[in-house]
Amino acid sequence: MTNSPVVPEVDLWGSGRQVGHLRVPQSRDDSGWGTIQVPIVVVANGTGPTVLLTAGNHGDEYEGQVTLLDLARTLRPEEVQGRVILLPAMHYPACAAGKRLSPLDGRDFNRCFPGDPFGGFALSLAHFVDSVLLPICDYQMDLHSGGTGMDIVPSAVGHILDHAGMQARTLAMADAFGAPVTLLLKEVNAGPTLLAAAENRGIVALSSELGGGGRLSPAALTITKRGVRNVLRHAGVLEGLPEVGEYGPSRRMTVPDLAHYVFAPADGIWEAAHPLGHTVQADGPAGLLHRIEDPVAPPIALSYKATGLLWCVRHVGRVKAGDPVAVIARDM
Repeated sequence: MTNSPVVPEVDLWGSGRQVGHLRVPQSRDDSGWGTIQVPIVVVANGTGPTVLLTAGNHGDEYEGQVTLLDLARTLRPEEVQGRVILLPAMHYPACAAGKRLSPLDGRDFNRCFPGDPFGGFALSLAHFVDSVLLPICDYQMDLHSGGTGMDIVPSAVGHILDHAGMQARTLAMADAFGAPVTLLLKEVNAGPTLLAAAENRGIVALSSELGGGGRLSPAALTITKRGVRNVLRHAGVLEGLPEVGEYGPSRRMTVPDLAHYVFAPADGIWEAAHPLGHTVQADGPAGLLHRIEDPVAPPIALSYKATGLLWCVRHVGRVKAGDPVAVIARDM
């Protein structure tokens, strides 16, 4: 038994289609027994694997939220062999606010794992996901995009793993998702993420980056909807083979280290040299950083340190020192 204070309104072991909430305690001045209601949908039938699909880890990333809302409305028990657990707006306060960070405490929910049952909303919900939901799962996918700050080539994303067998299973699941790019990523501060929590439990798990710029991209939404059903087919929960997109098989790529990032050395306004998806060269110009505090000083010229695909670009013009303004992926 877990010591989680989070109470699910659905029977995680029941059959059929169930719709309810996770009740996460949130005491307030005017409601000592208050709870925040996090939507959950469970669709189960027969025998088969369990797949946990999550979106809204960050509230300003929309493709995953809309995809899982669509799946929650349309997925029927008779289609399923196994169990599908959907959290379409997992970090609900941030989703309701359209923000990356929690409006309750400023936390990044994807840096809260494995959580703390009595550490407040974000930590207690992360603990529930880690200690209750992940142990009953065979597959997990957490749907992300670039949010307000970044724009990213639609990709299924996994971590670079030491275990060769798990790496192969992760890549196979990513290939099945069928985004234009399948990417293995060296991520900034990956340890406390949901993806790392799932990997630590031996679950075949993926993240994704499916657009960004603070908008809902129709093209990325199409990729996401098809990809989620492809994952369910790959797991054997849905019948049939994964569908291939109009761009063909997924391109396997990697961001192996932080040398493939371009970081702003100072605050300023970022002027990119190339659009997202451009092929760039090491030592080539990445762009200019303009500093308003010194109107006659020349802008700071930044260069790429790697050759490859401009996989991620800064979307918001204003940057702070240490912000990534570009990320380069290279073919595996």
